[in-house]
Amino acid sequence: MISALLPIGIGPNLDLLELISPGLLWIAFLLSILLNISHVYEGDYRDGSLDLLILESDLPELMLISKIISFWLLIILPVIIFLPLGGIMLNMQPNDLIKIIFLIIVSSPYMILIASIGSAIAIKMNNSELLVTLLVTPFYVPILIIGTLPFVENDILDFTFFRSSLLLGAATLFTLAIIPFLVTYILRVNSE
Repeated sequence: MISALLPIGIGPNLDLLELISPGLLWIAFLLSILLNISHVYEGDYRDGSLDLLILESDLPELMLISKIISFWLLIILPVIIFLPLGGIMLNMQPNDLIKIIFLIIVSSPYMILIASIGSAIAIKMNNSELLVTLLVTPFYVPILIIGTLPFVENDILDFTFFRSSLLLGAATLFTLAIIPFLVTYILRVNSE
């Protein structure tokens, strides 16, 4: 929706659209996560199955990872599929569009895992979207900066893109190693 309405609001300035399009696609991606992540554990919490899965399971982290994978498949994959259309609407170059799709795919597990911490913290609250957004946004800012850096610097050999890919990949691997255990702990504390 952002990529469809913004060109109308900005007007016929295609150079401006091309300049701001990477940031807009990142923001649209972040909003798609933030608008949906607060309900990841809510249904299981309300019907009591989350307590059973967290307290009685031998490996509740596997359950959390399966929830993250299903969230990725249901929410993030359709966003990634429609990113080329959004990039075309924003007058993005094909090479830049491929780069941003790759960076978003690499960083999407990080984004979901960080947002799942906020969702686990705010699980007992009604209408917790704002709280989750406030908790998670500071962790998204560095990723947003790293993700848009290859489009700000004009690098002929794509060293900036390579560095950004490595940094986003490292952040994703770090969160994959730690966040499931942290979310399990938070959910255990909330279920007691």
